[in-house]
Amino acid sequence: MTNPMLLSRLIDHAAEHHGDTPFVARRIDGVIERSDWARMRDRAKRLANAMTGHGFKVDDVVGSLAWNTSNHIELFYAALGIGAGLHTLNPRLTAEDLRYMIEKVGEITIFIDADTLPLAEQVAAITPMVTRWVFMDEPGAPVPASALPGFVTKTDFIGDASADFAWPTFDENQAATICFTSGTTGRPKGVAYTHRSITLGSMNMSMADMYGTHRRGSLECMLPIAAIFHANGWMMPFTAPMNGHKLVLNGRDFSPEGIIELIDGEGVTITGAVPTIWMDLFDAAERQGSKLETVRTGLLAGTRPSRALAERFESFGITLCQSWGMTEVPGCSRSAPAAGSDTLPADEQHERHLARQGRVGFLSEMRIVDDEGKPLPFDGEHAGHLLVRGPIASGSYVGLSDAEGFEWLETGDIARIYPDGSMEIVDRAKDVIKSGGEWISTLQLESAAASFAGVAEAGVISIPHPRWQERPLMLVTLAEGVEALDEAALREHMQGFVAKWWLPDAIRVIDTMPRTSTGKLDKMALRRLYAQRSENIIA
Repeated sequence: MTNPMLLSRLIDHAAEHHGDTPFVARRIDGVIERSDWARMRDRAKRLANAMTGHGFKVDDVVGSLAWNTSNHIELFYAALGIGAGLHTLNPRLTAEDLRYMIEKVGEITIFIDADTLPLAEQVAAITPMVTRWVFMDEPGAPVPASALPGFVTKTDFIGDASADFAWPTFDENQAATICFTSGTTGRPKGVAYTHRSITLGSMNMSMADMYGTHRRGSLECMLPIAAIFHANGWMMPFTAPMNGHKLVLNGRDFSPEGIIELIDGEGVTITGAVPTIWMDLFDAAERQGSKLETVRTGLLAGTRPSRALAERFESFGITLCQSWGMTEVPGCSRSAPAAGSDTLPADEQHERHLARQGRVGFLSEMRIVDDEGKPLPFDGEHAGHLLVRGPIASGSYVGLSDAEGFEWLETGDIARIYPDGSMEIVDRAKDVIKSGGEWISTLQLESAAASFAGVAEAGVISIPHPRWQERPLMLVTLAEGVEALDEAALREHMQGFVAKWWLPDAIRVIDTMPRTSTGKLDKMALRRLYAQRSENIIA
């Protein structure tokens, strides 16, 4: 019997078997909205019916420039339910970055919210291919005037479309969501998740050594702190309906105080974030006197946790689940300890848990290779380039032909794999900077600086930061005839090319740039010369 793994089955399952399980979301205006899975399916079906009436069909793509709201989840299930792809755009990026991504994917309709409307107007000015902008209005909230082409509210877009709608059937390998990753050299790359890969990925996340959702099933309450345009919010918007969980969304408010209000007020039991967010949450909880007592599982990804952070998890009674993944392959490793590890001394168990980024999961294969591509043993000693493949991993990027796809995904990380299947990230092969869990491209920063009249050349390296883990330090040489750098003017210039939060914490003028034997910029030399002096650069 052919019964494809389509994501419409998830929302149907939640509505039919967990229909009265709460769905709670903070709106853009801060109002807390309460619903349930049955009503969410009705909303998604009405929108899907309307989209079909407007001519959307299997293989079309629609864009979203929005935050973690119920409107966004409604759009997820409506678009995916009719077989269209949903390109989730990141509102933290510049209009120019978004233009590049939109042109790469080719959507002509984009759904936006009240917060992203000003950015959408900037994007529209440079992307004439987008001919319809759908404003996801909220009951009782004002609708601003806009000159966006084809501007229409979601209410008017839906009109009198009913929830009496039958989901179509199509190939489970149909593209579902499209997310762009900036953790690469040069331009960001688009990753298309299929209905099959998301379904399997959500099942993967439901296993005991990840979110552990099987333990209490529909009694769990899940809050995705990761924005849902980041690797589908770590799959939580799909894992929750699959398991009948209560789902809580934070809207536009990513402040620790706003997150704690939802955790304590809604009884959140499972959540996940990068280390920076966890540190801020713990600090704010201590200031407010919150014990975060309902949270039992805390997923951490993005970088290795410090010992101090691990101790904070312990002090709040939260089980720390560390996982490794990337946009191309979310949730690739698992937190389960190896057989026999419980016989080790407590200190050694603790150190292993901190140092290693989980164990290879069933739905993933990993290998490490040397510079010539020869496989290296899983002995915990050899370090090599980490490669991954599997049914939840991407085998290509948006815009590449089938011939340009790949069997093994080159992650860009250097890793060791131990005999028990645990994996340790040793270093990054690329020079990207991971600041608070977000990638910053050194190449784009260097290019932006080099286009400034007073700069001859720029080199960017990461330096440690007490809060953000890593921040960029920019080193520049001056153009001929320039005696001093106008740093304020350079910063203003770079803001036209990169997001504001990408700007380096410090800029230093040096006489010459170190080079390798082939004439390339020697980043290793820059790190040796300047990274260790970071305490004098960033307080």
